[in-house]
Amino acid sequence: MNRVHRIEMLVRAADAGSFAKAAQSLGLTSSAVSRAIGELEGELRVALFHRTTRSLKLTADGEELYRRGSEILEKLEGMEAAISRTPGRLGGILRVGLSAPLSRHIIMPGLAGFMRRNPGLRLQCYVLTQPKEMHAEGVDLLLRVGTLPESGLIARKLAALRFVVCASPEYLKSAGTPKTPDDLLRHRCLIHKPPHEPKPFDLWTFEKRGVRKEVRLTPALLTNDREGLITAAVNGAGIARSGMFDPGLIASGRLQPLLTDWACIGKQDIYALYRKSARTSPKVAAFIEYAAQAMNAFDPGELTLVHNPRLSPERAIAP
Repeated sequence: MNRVHRIEMLVRAADAGSFAKAAQSLGLTSSAVSRAIGELEGELRVALFHRTTRSLKLTADGEELYRRGSEILEKLEGMEAAISRTPGRLGGILRVGLSAPLSRHIIMPGLAGFMRRNPGLRLQCYVLTQPKEMHAEGVDLLLRVGTLPESGLIARKLAALRFVVCASPEYLKSAGTPKTPDDLLRHRCLIHKPPHEPKPFDLWTFEKRGVRKEVRLTPALLTNDREGLITAAVNGAGIARSGMFDPGLIASGRLQPLLTDWACIGKQDIYALYRKSARTSPKVAAFIEYAAQAMNAFDPGELTLVHNPRLSPERAIAP
């Protein structure tokens, strides 16, 4: 086993905080990663990790090797970029993290075309949403919906989920249709609390002819499952305010938009997140371009997804 491969194992293990998670991201066994790093320590005659039953932490020598090793791996990516500029030349493995709804409704439907254009590239897609999970699983690119925590990653905005207030015809038939934001206080309201947000989205904001109205609601249902909340609304549980990846629910009439003479304020941006390096990996750049095109082709009427016709410039998220 060459030394560069062992250094990659060290970098992955340090990022993940575990030999087991590093092994999973590399398609190896935990014992293989542990043994390779032990061999690297033997060759260098230094300890690279402080090992306990609960944690894995770099020593001072390990920190130095991690820093220099990361630079080496970035240079190797740059070499890959230099020879991978022509179509069909992308190769190796690209690990992508994204939420299940984003995967099922936007990314996977058109993936066959991307794979045909890049036959040498192998994709590994994982359902995850947090930057810390990205590091732990060895993911190269994360597509994330919502606010961005500090992470030291590079972010590029791809689109935005529009908040829509809606309910099923069955619910409205039995409970009536709200005419003003204040009418919502007399209805069963379904509230979303995303797992990565500190508070539920129970403050709904509307605007009409320059007048802004805020209504804080007591949830009849509170859930961190966006898709479950939408399913409950479709089946008559109450009124929901949510972003959604299925505009067909509105176009078909299964959900009816409410308070349409008021603008529902708020949206959730969708970002591509990846590690900072001297040059963006061509594999990462190609997939970001595909994801941006897929989002711009989705929901032509922008019922639920606000398009971003031009790929936004990259920006760093402070660590």
